[in-house]
Amino acid sequence: MTRGLAPADVVVTGGGLVAVALALELARRDLTVDLLAGGRAGVPSAPGGAVAAQATVEAVPEALADLAFLSRHLFSDWLSALEEETGLPCEYDERGAMTVAFDDAEEVLLDRALDAQRLRGIHFEVLEPEEARGREPALSASLHAAFSFPRDGVARAGRVGRALVLTARAAGVRVHEGSSVQAVAFAAGRVAGVETSGGFLPVEAVVLAGRGGPGRVGGAPPLRLSVSVRPWLRLDAASDPDRPTRLLRSRGVSLVPRRDGSILALGRPEPGPGADRPSAGTVANLLSEVQRLVPASSCWALVEAGAGREVSVPDRLPVVGETASPGLFVTAGWDADELLLAPAVAALAADLVTGRTPPLAAAPFSPGRMGS
Repeated sequence: MTRGLAPADVVVTGGGLVAVALALELARRDLTVDLLAGGRAGVPSAPGGAVAAQATVEAVPEALADLAFLSRHLFSDWLSALEEETGLPCEYDERGAMTVAFDDAEEVLLDRALDAQRLRGIHFEVLEPEEARGREPALSASLHAAFSFPRDGVARAGRVGRALVLTARAAGVRVHEGSSVQAVAFAAGRVAGVETSGGFLPVEAVVLAGRGGPGRVGGAPPLRLSVSVRPWLRLDAASDPDRPTRLLRSRGVSLVPRRDGSILALGRPEPGPGADRPSAGTVANLLSEVQRLVPASSCWALVEAGAGREVSVPDRLPVVGETASPGLFVTAGWDADELLLAPAVAALAADLVTGRTPPLAAAPFSPGRMGS
């Protein structure tokens, strides 16, 4: 694969949305960039597409809230540029989101999670159950409270991935699918190149941006990462005139509407590597959560079931930054927010690689906090 290629300024490893977005951002800064994807580039970890920086169900670290709000601010223009470049619609709908509680305890937890919005002056509405059902008639009558976030939305993650790859290629990124990095090579204490499945590639900087972290790449720092699996279902609700029109979230499930009338139901993550398909028991439990939120969903047909692998860091903050080895950078640990965070992480990591001042403090995300 890499035999005979000219040296690159930067090699980005990984084929996820963040990796491709970063490669594109670096190419837009007039760098020669190679993207080495172990499989097909631009494939999201799961088919969901929540672009929700605000409709949090659980409290998140302050630095992660800053990153999410920055990305949400960038998202519309970032996606519009991809659509204009490729002509590929990504089905981005900024119809808002609604997060609900079914009892006092859930309402208290959700209210605490909204401190980040209050501190930053982010607009949201507290709705009475009747008002919430007026906006989304399919919601359960047992609803206790609801919170509305008008600037959140959904997009088709798979289409965003395809648009990213097309735009990256057009910007000059050399995309190599099915290529793996075996080791990072060093000379005089800094990065000199990468050993790949196709040979040696000289390079000035390497960003290990695989969804699962550096993995077993030789010369990469070890990172303490946790693996979980999030089950998902695709449900056909096209014949239901009252089907949800905006992102709906509860503590048990997120419902992502699509323009074709289907609904994606995303469950809570389950610890461990898991399997590509959820068990029958997991599917049954997730369907129960969907019906708790939208009782009429019992009439929706189950079209497909799957599970997305997610990787997170114990302190819940992504890793973005340069390691102790000059020229070697790492990005990892997006959990379920790969699509949402892609614009901000691409900008942040590209600034660090090129020596610019990033748009927000990068120290909380540094690999150094993990001893790397």
